[in-house]
Amino acid sequence: MTRRRAAGPAVRHTTVEEQELCAMRYHLSHSVVCAAPPGRVYDVIRRSADWPRIFAPCQAVTVLEQEPDRELVEIRALVGGAPMTWRSRRRFLPEVCGVRAEVVEPMKLVAAMTTEWRVVAVNAQQSLLLLEHAYDLCEDVAGQVEGVTTWEQAERFIESAIDANSATELGNIKAAVERSAPPAAERDCHARHSAVVDAPADAVYGLIRDTAHWPRIFDACLGAAAIGSDATGELVRIEAAQEGRTVAWETRRRYHDAIRRIDYHLPVPMPFVASMRGEWRVVPLGPERCLLTVDRHWRMLDDVRGVRDGVTTVAEAAAVVRGFVETNAAAEMTALRAYAEDGIDTLTEITTRMSLPHPPDAVYALLADVAGWPKLLPHCEGLELRHDDGRHQEFVLEVQTAAGAETFRSVRHCDAERLSIVYFQPEPPPLLLRHEGSWQVRAAAGGGSEVVSRHTAVLDAVACEKAFGTAELRECKRRVRDLLDGNSRRTVEACARALGSRSRAADGAAAPTSDGHGA
Repeated sequence: MTRRRAAGPAVRHTTVEEQELCAMRYHLSHSVVCAAPPGRVYDVIRRSADWPRIFAPCQAVTVLEQEPDRELVEIRALVGGAPMTWRSRRRFLPEVCGVRAEVVEPMKLVAAMTTEWRVVAVNAQQSLLLLEHAYDLCEDVAGQVEGVTTWEQAERFIESAIDANSATELGNIKAAVERSAPPAAERDCHARHSAVVDAPADAVYGLIRDTAHWPRIFDACLGAAAIGSDATGELVRIEAAQEGRTVAWETRRRYHDAIRRIDYHLPVPMPFVASMRGEWRVVPLGPERCLLTVDRHWRMLDDVRGVRDGVTTVAEAAAVVRGFVETNAAAEMTALRAYAEDGIDTLTEITTRMSLPHPPDAVYALLADVAGWPKLLPHCEGLELRHDDGRHQEFVLEVQTAAGAETFRSVRHCDAERLSIVYFQPEPPPLLLRHEGSWQVRAAAGGGSEVVSRHTAVLDAVACEKAFGTAELRECKRRVRDLLDGNSRRTVEACARALGSRSRAADGAAAPTSDGHGA
């Protein structure tokens, strides 16, 4: 919290608002960092009707006038422990994620007051919420509040009250926006994915039309078998891996070969889903180039209880289905492109998600600080840093594996604003011909973070057969995905240990002087 008392006479300005602001003798500023995007935080400070539910000091809010860009509200709240009521004219400033409010019927002891709310992006996953007060006291303060008879007492009373309420309000907002992600449980959902493929349209269309290719090309597809057909289409039963489980559904496909389109719907949908339909399209962009697009439309079940342990609400189920669709669709596009362009069927992908009770920027900082990895990661034997300018990195890393020490070279691009790192390995580990991937850190419920690690790898079939003792491609892919998943998890777990140690050390150091105010 910062404070400032204006000195000297007010400067005359051209607008009434500037004159009012300049006349204020007292200024207080409070702020807090929220693990949430700016839009979510702004939505909370804009909706005054929800304040009694969110803010501990706020007892009631009555909307007296309302327009799209402003409102007049009456607020009843405890100020310094005393119940007070006042009216506030609020103007919404969505272009700066802000709200400016003028107290038109001020609280006791206050002659005039304005407040400014601002939400400023710290990065793509975190926001700074700023609350500023500018006010002037009444000329005569005696008799308004018990125990306050002098100007100096009024100064201390109002400053202390604003400090306490601001700390509480900012803490309440931080808790509210970090408690849960924005509602994503719409019953009717849609997703679209596309990719430009450097291959003839007919060849690409043939791959998506003939589902017999799918178990070999797509990691998630365990089996695809036609169980019925007619002149225009067929009924196919699909078995797939979904979050470590095997799930199955049936899809009825109708082919429009002349325009390279496949319509489908699921008479027996996947778990949590009442219905699903969609379209595959292949559009030529030239003789050796095409655009591949797939649309998916689905409707969630009204009641998802009993389908899977731990999933009891439509919101939870929708997150599972959305995650499955998004992850698998992206992997499908990558695999189809690799197979159509280069005949590669040894490509595999894996996405690992882990939650940590630590702020997103702190987690990202450890992932980006590759120079510190030898001390951070137990499986890191050594590191030769060849370039690091804060955004671009090149290094050679030696890690310990079950097969012994392995060395590989990585090139990374770090984006601190988006909390993301993308990389490729010009010299990948011995089992791989190609390896690239990314790290993404996102804000999560409770003020923590979710770390998403993605790997795309092309296997060296000969090396994998020698290492795993099998030439069966699906088993080799599974073993490689297990290795990549394990490395990601060990890295994130090491970050969690390091941040946990720091947090415990900070708590121990702060405990003797803590005053209970964190705003």
